[in-house]
Amino acid sequence: MKLSGFVVGSLLGAAATVYLSRKRPGAVAWAAGALSDVCHSATNRTIAKWMNKGIGREAAAMISPKPSDDTAGKSEAAWGQIEAIVASDPELKKETDKIKAESSNVAH
Repeated sequence: MKLSGFVVGSLLGAAATVYLSRKRPGAVAWAAGALSDVCHSATNRTIAKWMNKGIGREAAAMISPKPSDDTAGKSEAAWGQIEAIVASDPELKKETDKIKAESSNVAH
């Protein structure tokens, strides 16, 4: 499509909209609402088809990895190291105790 064709079509569409809005003010609002409804229903049908085919489940599986037994062990070891670091530094220990106290007072 050439740019000139797009510009001419846009101008013709804008002129038709102005003409129609002056003749029948409610017609433009009705047409916009109808077009919006058509777009929403098409989107909903497309999403439903994807979910039925399993594309949604596959995408969710790719985004959020499944935890494994190895992950739990690594996490436990990491927390152990963090606790050892905090316990070795008295200033850091005070700060973490302060943060724990503040967070326990806040209602979630």
